[in-house]
Amino acid sequence: MKRVYKLAVLVLLLATLTGCVLKAGDAAIQRGSALFQQKKFDEARTYFEQALKEETTFSTDLIYVLIANCYSQQLDYDNALVWRQKALELEPESADNLLNMAFLYRLKQDDAQAEQLFSKALELDPDNPAPYASLASLYLTANREEEALQMLLKANELDDDIAIVHADMAVCYARMGHFANAEEELEIAEELHVDNYDLFKQEIDALKDLAE
Repeated sequence: MKRVYKLAVLVLLLATLTGCVLKAGDAAIQRGSALFQQKKFDEARTYFEQALKEETTFSTDLIYVLIANCYSQQLDYDNALVWRQKALELEPESADNLLNMAFLYRLKQDDAQAEQLFSKALELDPDNPAPYASLASLYLTANREEEALQMLLKANELDDDIAIVHADMAVCYARMGHFANAEEELEIAEELHVDNYDLFKQEIDALKDLAE
């Protein structure tokens, strides 16, 4: 079964346990999750680390990820990667963890390592549009528009309601000189309420001005 490392899912699960007698580790995770929601990341991490020493119904790799999330929220990407690597050693085929590690490497401006991890996540979970969209974003940063477009088309084939995919596709088409396609994709992105719409439009308009 694929593990989902979303804190919201964990909090929901813990909420269902509140009427039960919790194991010591479960209680520590519950307390840590509450502190995480309060943005008290040092305190939350202390409870997650305590859970590693106690009996708990949660897997060790999941607890490692919770600790990593605390570091991520504090912008300590190196320590976040240390703990995600620990989780990966226990669950080497976790596409979700690989994706998150790749994002951390992008934040560290190590796109070569990020590309490897995105590609591995894609191999493990080829029906998930996220690795394709993530690789496309990386390729756009590197001005590899043709590769980016192929990834975007695949992501859109899997899910045609992802706003950022349409926005990136608009930029990609504009850079390749296909402005009619760019305008069409930008309109879809706006309908889907993409974040930072104005920035995408500014880039496309600037490219159009240069082409005239």
